[in-house]
Amino acid sequence: MIRPLTDFVAAEKAKLWHSLGRSAVLLSLAIFATLAAFGGLVFALLGIYLSLEAVMEPWLAGVIVGCAMVLIAVIALWIVARLITKQGRPETLPPSSKPTLAAAHKPPETVSETLRATVGDVLGASNIRASDVVLGALVAGLVLGASARLRERLFRNITGS
Repeated sequence: MIRPLTDFVAAEKAKLWHSLGRSAVLLSLAIFATLAAFGGLVFALLGIYLSLEAVMEPWLAGVIVGCAMVLIAVIALWIVARLITKQGRPETLPPSSKPTLAAAHKPPETVSETLRATVGDVLGASNIRASDVVLGALVAGLVLGASARLRERLFRNITGS
């Protein structure tokens, strides 16, 4: 009886060490990714500051970049708070999209109604929250607002000229 117990303890100890080593590697990768993202954010904000400094007063460029940093921090904290509070709640099933599909088959009065129904169906089926779409639009707006060359390139690609 003692022998099977020691074998069991040794096997569980080996599993624990394996899991602990894997967790340590994953944690170190997460820390590295966080540091790399933070470094990239610092250089991006420095680039924005230097670009703005050429056009306006240095203190005004600093205020704009500082407000952007605070906005990014608030958005990140809001996302973390939503993730933390969502952990305690059971997941809800996505609403059925059948009524929206039935309404989409009726003759549309305007293009916007058809677009709204189609986007609603796609977002409902793919389980994408409206806040994800808003955050994506915010990031796209910040990127397009900061880069004039990207705006021009995107405009040329859309218009085909």
